[in-house]
Amino acid sequence: MKLGFIVGRENEICHNGALKKMTPKKYLVHNQLHIDVAIAMTVSLNYPGVKIDIILPKDISLARFKKNDINFVLGYDYINAVNDDPYIKKFEGEKGNKKVLDLYKNKESKLFPPYEHMNFIWDKKKYLTKFKKVGIPINPTLFIKGSISIPKLVAQISTYKWNDFIIKPIGGTTSYGVGLFNLTKVLAEPTKLMDYFIENGEFYNEFLVQPLIKGFKQHGEIKSYWINGEFSYAVNILDRGEDNYQVKDVIDEKVLQKCKDIGEKVVKTIPKLKMMGKTTIPVSTRIDLTCCLDNKPLKSMDFYVNEIEEGGIAGTYLDFKNVKYPAVEILADSFVKKARLLLK
Repeated sequence: MKLGFIVGRENEICHNGALKKMTPKKYLVHNQLHIDVAIAMTVSLNYPGVKIDIILPKDISLARFKKNDINFVLGYDYINAVNDDPYIKKFEGEKGNKKVLDLYKNKESKLFPPYEHMNFIWDKKKYLTKFKKVGIPINPTLFIKGSISIPKLVAQISTYKWNDFIIKPIGGTTSYGVGLFNLTKVLAEPTKLMDYFIENGEFYNEFLVQPLIKGFKQHGEIKSYWINGEFSYAVNILDRGEDNYQVKDVIDEKVLQKCKDIGEKVVKTIPKLKMMGKTTIPVSTRIDLTCCLDNKPLKSMDFYVNEIEEGGIAGTYLDFKNVKYPAVEILADSFVKKARLLLK
């Protein structure tokens, strides 16, 4: 079988010198081997009979996709195109973004995960609403779309007594478009909100509003990685500015168990994937959790799901040397097994 791997990461270096030496230079970014290419190369070197096609973002096309039995999305998707991350000239702007979206929707592209799953992950409203219905803890959320009435929005936030709140675009990833606001300041100067929506409305037409959870900065996020529906590893991310970004091990067993308990409910709630006449689950998913709801103390253990990310695209943090989990090898094996399952 021939497997395509769509790559494009520029910020997760794989510290495997031997593997880097065996990787064609055209797949290195600034002379560095990144996690997505490392996974594809690991498949190439360890699975006889499996041919690989490493697809750079600039080479994405339906004709290229059709040459492979399955194409795994590891480093570039529609959200990357919207955010120019990385910048690809033929996919820039609204027309270019649509080209990517149309390709990823097209069943002839043979993409895994299929578009329906990617769209579920991209749509925070869709998955947060689903999680709330089944009792998975989430932060209280307002969803707004289309023409936004600033006075009405401020009145709602005032009613909920969210003194500090955040706004995120639906369809955004990482910190793209995230705004932090104080209710008192907004009441005094409503144009602050108006300016935010003018700036971000060019790229997004739907947003969510949530109360600011102070534990996010105090305790960080627990980013848990799930492969084949099973817990694999987790890291504690503390982001307190450019000069204070830490990736730590989760050493508190009670915290880890609480996150695993919530994570198990999440992976069971994510809709099954349908492809090639088969029903299956994602190869990998990242579930990000934070404490604590209603700004309660950490001892309350009141963790909630902040967001989920498609595992093929999500950051793995494997470039941090304290993260020892052999995810590259395990993911390479998982992609091959998934392909065999779908193609048999």
